[in-house]
Amino acid sequence: MFELTSVLAALETSALADWVGGPAYPVISALHILTFAFVVVPILMADVRVLRIGAADEQVSRLSRTALLAFTGAAVTGLLLLSVQATRYAENPAVYWKFGLLALAGVNASLFHWLQKAPRIIAFVSVFVWCGVLLSGRWVAFAA
Repeated sequence: MFELTSVLAALETSALADWVGGPAYPVISALHILTFAFVVVPILMADVRVLRIGAADEQVSRLSRTALLAFTGAAVTGLLLLSVQATRYAENPAVYWKFGLLALAGVNASLFHWLQKAPRIIAFVSVFVWCGVLLSGRWVAFAA
């Protein structure tokens, strides 16, 4: 049977976690914040544009592609940071909030991309979901 705790404990005691937890930690942490900024800023800019004009256009598409590329970097750096204190983060409710809100943001983005209906409502929800992701991410850092 799959047990998450043993997987997290193994991750936490890995050579990767040792490397990340050493001198690389400040650099990876800074990269995580920077890449996350390149996720959230284009998304919020696209959301404001959709709220203003009521539809997606080429500018919104470019911003979305930028955000998706940056999300890859944010996910990689976030998982690296998680590896350092994986079992401790598993006990932190903010981690579950952040991952849940990230999943909701993904569903919301998929709805926007595939449905093309009610774009203003989807953009409005996006603004609040991404603000929640940011807040829960800070909560992770301070509640750890």
